[in-house]
Amino acid sequence: MTGDEAGSVVRRALLESMGPEAAEQIALAQVRLAWDEVVATAGLATGELQSHVVRVAAGTAHVEASESILAQELSLRGEALVWAVNERMRDRPGATIVLSGLAVSVHRRGAGGRI
Repeated sequence: MTGDEAGSVVRRALLESMGPEAAEQIALAQVRLAWDEVVATAGLATGELQSHVVRVAAGTAHVEASESILAQELSLRGEALVWAVNERMRDRPGATIVLSGLAVSVHRRGAGGRI
């Protein structure tokens, strides 16, 4: 079974059991997981420097960074990060989103919360 076939099977099962939003949520979760893996591997997730994917719209991953210096670095490496995230998601069941771009903003963490 290919990655596309596995993704179709997962999507159909989710639609039947959980409704139409389930497949979209799984796809977004795959993007978020791949993002976390890629930034960790690149050394861009250390200590106070954190980022996460907020949403994906029209192929663009909207990412919030904890500090402006990290946001600048993510923007500079944007093309390579998008490529690496897409590579991580290749052949993963439910990973139906293909990124084409990156939009980075700064969102500093509040008291006791995630960025």
